[in-house]
Amino acid sequence: MPVIVVSRRDLERLVGRSLTYEEIFDYLTRLKCEVERIGEDVIEYEATHDRPDLFSVEGLARAIRIMNGEKQSFEFIDENIVFYNKGVPYRPYVAFAIVKNIVLDDEAIKQIMQLQEKLASIYGRKRRKASIGVYDFDKFKIPIYYELADPMETRFIPLDYNEEMNLLEILEKTEKGREFGWIIRDYDKYPILKSADNVVLSLAPILNSDYTKVTVNTRNVLIDSTGTDPKLVVDMVTIMATSIAERSSDRRIYIVKTIGPGDLEITAPRTSSRKIEVPISSISNVIGIDIKLSDVIDYLNRSGYTHVDIVNDKLLVEPPIYRIDVINWIDIVEDIAIMHGFYEIGVEAEDLPHTSKPGRIHPLEFVTRKVRRFLANYGFIEAPSYMLSNRYQQIEMFELDSELICVDNPKLEKYSCLRIWLTPGLLEVLVFNKVTSARIFEIGDVVGFKNPKSKSVEVERRVGILITHDKATLTDGLVVLNTLFEEFGIKPTYRESQMKGFLSNRFVEVLLNNIYVGFAGEIHPSIIKKFGLENPVVVAEIILDRLLEKISI
Repeated sequence: MPVIVVSRRDLERLVGRSLTYEEIFDYLTRLKCEVERIGEDVIEYEATHDRPDLFSVEGLARAIRIMNGEKQSFEFIDENIVFYNKGVPYRPYVAFAIVKNIVLDDEAIKQIMQLQEKLASIYGRKRRKASIGVYDFDKFKIPIYYELADPMETRFIPLDYNEEMNLLEILEKTEKGREFGWIIRDYDKYPILKSADNVVLSLAPILNSDYTKVTVNTRNVLIDSTGTDPKLVVDMVTIMATSIAERSSDRRIYIVKTIGPGDLEITAPRTSSRKIEVPISSISNVIGIDIKLSDVIDYLNRSGYTHVDIVNDKLLVEPPIYRIDVINWIDIVEDIAIMHGFYEIGVEAEDLPHTSKPGRIHPLEFVTRKVRRFLANYGFIEAPSYMLSNRYQQIEMFELDSELICVDNPKLEKYSCLRIWLTPGLLEVLVFNKVTSARIFEIGDVVGFKNPKSKSVEVERRVGILITHDKATLTDGLVVLNTLFEEFGIKPTYRESQMKGFLSNRFVEVLLNNIYVGFAGEIHPSIIKKFGLENPVVVAEIILDRLLEKISI
């Protein structure tokens, strides 16, 4: 989670009153932040990745004020401001907003820069997917043009430098150019933002112009975001604009429409959110205690939600425009629980009726433990990995025709999808540890579509077994499986089959009473080569849920 550093004095100034240590600690924990340090002048906390509105002091102060009953107030001004996207094929989207009448000091500028960098790094994937810029609006004339420029002929003074450079020199001579230049270096022309009076505002997504930088004398700012995702650039502009507006005397944000190639139009910032229906009966069921409807509505108001209406037996709720983490109704129920207080929930839950039956281990966990003990005693080493994987490792490496459940906004491309099988992770262990002989296993859950048409999801508990040495064959795997099944008093049968990525005559399906429970096979040499391995590899995967159905516990 990103570590955010804010001035305690600045926070109290934006909140409008002094805050005790206990109050600051309580507010931060209620906002799902982990407190690192609360000093006399500096506060450090870790904000969750899904709350970018808390990546600076402005968003934190706003959340505290709203928790104490203040209504959020932004005024969106539409003066028919139109900017132009002239076409950047490899980075096609740009969004803008304007905030006026702000008052800045050195600490305020630090917070703006912190928010800018955190957004670009985390949500922008280190600027590859999106970047964000802030400019002194009074240093140029509008409209603004987003366009491609010749890297040798276009020149400006980059931020915090004294000499004019062309775009290629900016990539080679500046710190940010060397760090992020790889994003655009291989293209013939580079994207820039240019004003109506030919002032170059920035080389996107690398570095802004020094002439347009924000200082303590700045009173009006232009915000932009360029990137590869239209929703993301609007999200980033919205978060930045609403945060900077906290430094404004009137919290006015000016809407900008950007007209691009074809029918492309992007308007920012977002002025409203999609309304979400919350089943009233589900709130108490999910949280585990009864909460009065009047309290629920109060909690939502103190979480910043607007337009809370009751329609039949549902709440119709509109999240704040800067809360991009609110996807469906369960996220709203979480905020209700937070505002009620997790400690209070625990105290109230103690008054619930006691269970009439003793607790016992879940049958699936019993089978899992028994399989784990067997394999450990059989000389295998457990090698657990993550449930999150990626498309290349899960299906493209093996040329499989499967659908994956993917994360909308992954932190890393390596962990962007839920795994559908364990074998790729086991192979990754061999690669990472650079071993040529091994007996390893993993027990874990995999997730896939039970019915791709209806998008119903199925979770399976599996055990994956891998054996590799210079003479490994399918027989090695079958010997282990036969012995494992004997532990449960059952006898499997094997049916020769085929699967991409495996030798065609060395792959079998594992059956119990003619029901498929898994597979075993030798990895194809081409896959072994892709992973950079040397020796033959045998793997097997057994679905423990189905094994459980065939045994008695």
